[in-house]
Amino acid sequence: MFKNLKSLFVKENEVKSTDSAPQIAGEEPITEENISAEAVANAEIQHQSHEIDKNIDNNDTDEVDITGEVSEKFMDILLGAINKNNQEGFDYIEFKQSLKSLASMNMDEQTKIQSAFAMAKTMGATKPLLLKTAKYYLGILEKESTKFNAAVSNQIAKQVNSKKEKQKDIELSIDNKLKQIERLNKEIEQLKVDQHKTTNAIVSSENKVLKTKNDFQSTYALLKMKIHKDIELIEKYTT
Repeated sequence: MFKNLKSLFVKENEVKSTDSAPQIAGEEPITEENISAEAVANAEIQHQSHEIDKNIDNNDTDEVDITGEVSEKFMDILLGAINKNNQEGFDYIEFKQSLKSLASMNMDEQTKIQSAFAMAKTMGATKPLLLKTAKYYLGILEKESTKFNAAVSNQIAKQVNSKKEKQKDIELSIDNKLKQIERLNKEIEQLKVDQHKTTNAIVSSENKVLKTKNDFQSTYALLKMKIHKDIELIEKYTT
């Protein structure tokens, strides 16, 4: 994609090759015709979020190197925007092509620039025109950057912030459960106190009942013994 244009700005080893942009769910596949900063931002982040949600139960957090790299995918997007907005006639892009044609020649940078500019002047270009059109293409890139950042912000609102809200709900639920646990622990401690009191009351009641029973049995035994003794005496000493 845009190989000629790409070769004007970067060498092959300067760009990291990346997979093609994933398709946005429910939308047409991203192609060279409809590729854009917004489309790729939306598709990339939605795809990443889907993968995270799919693997969330693994309880693993992947370590991701967030260091930025020059990406072939994004290079194609930005150069595609320049290509779509390439102005007619000889301007900065054509000057860049002239400069590249001198790359194989044994010249220092100043000589190459001056030689390319000399070629440009023969095509009607001027220094103000080259500077103006170069800044124009910078503006095109700035617009793409703005669109991309807006799309990323929108996806953050959808994907990241929704997870943050879910996290808040989980944290609130945890807090409520901890409070419930604290309340239940207090209730359990009070029940243990009540249990101890009741156990003491049971032991005390049992002992009192046993004491009453034993008092009766002792009294009964004494009277029984005395009556038996009287019976023996009566039988012995009376006719």
